[in-house]
Formats: sequence, C-alpha cells, structure tokens
Amino acid sequence: MRLWDLTTGTCVRRLEGHSERIWGLAWSSDERQVMSGSFDNTARVWDIETGRCLQVLEGHRGFVRALAFSKDGRRGITASGDNTVRVWDLVTGRCEYIFEGHTDDAYAALLTSTQQRAISGSRDGTVRLWDVSSSRCLRVIPAHRTHVQCLAWSADESRVLSCSLHIRLWDIETGQCLQSFEGHKDTIRTVEFSADQRYVLSASHDRTVRVWDVQSGRCLHILKGHPGLLVNATWSRDESEILSCDEDAEMRVWAPPRPL
Repeated sequence: MRLWDLTTGTCVRRLEGHSERIWGLAWSSDERQVMSGSFDNTARVWDIETGRCLQVLEGHRGFVRALAFSKDGRRGITASGDNTVRVWDLVTGRCEYIFEGHTDDAYAALLTSTQQRAISGSRDGTVRLWDVSSSRCLRVIPAHRTHVQCLAWSADESRVLSCSLHIRLWDIETGQCLQSFEGHKDTIRTVEFSADQRYVLSASHDRTVRVWDVQSGRCLHILKGHPGLLVNATWSRDESEILSCDEDAEMRVWAPPRPL
C-alpha cells in the first residue's frame, strides 16, 4: 500500500506485509488507521503515521474483498471469498461473529453506527441484513442478477445503495427498491452518497465516473479519461474534489462539475 500527498503527487509512505494482492482498503473515521484485505486470506490493521501493522485478522478461508471500520474504530467487518462475513474486535484481533448464508463470494459489508446490525452483498446477487449479536439473517433482498460489488448506507442508515450492472437504492426495513440509476455500460465497482444525500457517485469498468441525482435517478455528469477499467471513486472530505483509480494503476483527481 502507498500513502500519497495529493498536493505534490508524491508517495509519503509504503506499508508492506501482505503476501498476496491487496483487494480492499478502509479508513477509520479518525483517519489514523487503515484496514487492508488481501488474497492471502487475511485483513490487517495499520497505524498510518508509523506504517506499523497493529493486527493481523486471520480466519477467513478465502480472499478478503471488502472491509469497514465501526464508527468508534474498535470493531471491523470483513467480506470474503469463503462466502462469509466476519466481525472483529480490532483491539484484540479476535473474531467475534460470523455471518453465514450467502451462496457465493461475499463482496461488500458494512456495520451500522450502533453496531447492532450489519449489511452484506454477494456474488449471489443478494443483499442481506444481519443482527450482529445473534449472527441471524433478518432480511434477504434479491437485489441484482449478478455480483453485488459495493454497498453504501444513507446518513440515517434507513436506506442502502447497491451496485452491480446497475445502481439501486433500497429501503432496508421493507426491502423495497426506491430508485434505480441506469447508464453505465459495464460492471459498477463502487458507489457512495454525497454528504447532503442529494447525489450518488459511481465508478465503472466502462472507464467512467458518474454523478447522479438521488431524487430523479438521472445522470448529471460523466467524467471520462481513464485508460483502464475503473475500480474506485470517492469524494474528498469537503467534496471539492473527486479521486478515482483504475486497474492500470493510474489515479486521477477531478474538480467536480458545477453546479452539482
């Protein structure tokens, strides 16, 4: 992994330890730690200032595709190619809960801010809602016909975005599809809300980054230029910039089109 200075474009630090390809990264809310998932079947927690590995999370029997911190940074959740989702105590490195039920690789997982519930998405096309303390599946949403690549909570955690070949917005309590966002021509790898919940940002293998209107589902802006298949896009914290990266190891920083 590499830490970059976005002003100069220089690499500030390298973090090394995984023995296979790294597939997923996640910041803690205070941005003092980062969690990584790898094809070596482990997740690792790192101190971003020193580059020191704080925990190695072992137990998955498949690659670790997606990760997320709890809001307080004391827990982590991981999704794996062994079809399971796990919740970890990041202080001790101990696996606390295992969620089983997906019939194919788990590709996405998030905890709620209260850590009482979790949500996951899988190559089996479903989104699942879980009760953390009992590891019980509360709801199965047949969200897509193929891989659920990424999930994103709304601010109040009553709705969730999922992406595959399309983007869909779900009421998590009823399982109802509230909105569909269509226009990408290939697999959509990442999706997220803007801070005010009015817009959605997505990145796709069709080499475009798109900005969508939540209310209408309409595509507002298309950002083109990457030579490789896009694997991620995100807003900067103040949403003054969009960062994107592709499979050819190219990263770009965009000034978002105005007005949004």
